[in-house]
Amino acid sequence: MSAARLLRTRFIGAALIPSVAILAALSVEPAAADEPLANVIADGKPWEMIVVKRRASNILVFRPDGGGTISDSLASIHPTWRAVADGICITPKPGDAERCLDLVRTKDGIAASQNGRTIWVLKR
Repeated sequence: MSAARLLRTRFIGAALIPSVAILAALSVEPAAADEPLANVIADGKPWEMIVVKRRASNILVFRPDGGGTISDSLASIHPTWRAVADGICITPKPGDAERCLDLVRTKDGIAASQNGRTIWVLKR
């Protein structure tokens, strides 16, 4: 292979790399607009959970199977959850009352509120 052809092939390949990266990023399937946000947050990956009233930060991990963990530096709880229209219902531990929250996307992440008052915000 001639040096000129090799350089041209490498130049074309290098020029295509950004285009391929952009196409790959755009091909990632975003969450459907009608998909419940409870299912979006229950992907088994950690979220930073900012508790508004206490100004505290926890780590929240909800799994698709309805289980999960909420932890801070001192303790962890293992709540169960279920998706409902426009939100999520969480039972912190067996025997506790279920608490249902509305979920909305915000510029900061996903906010959970009850009676119009933000309880916590999830960020990644």
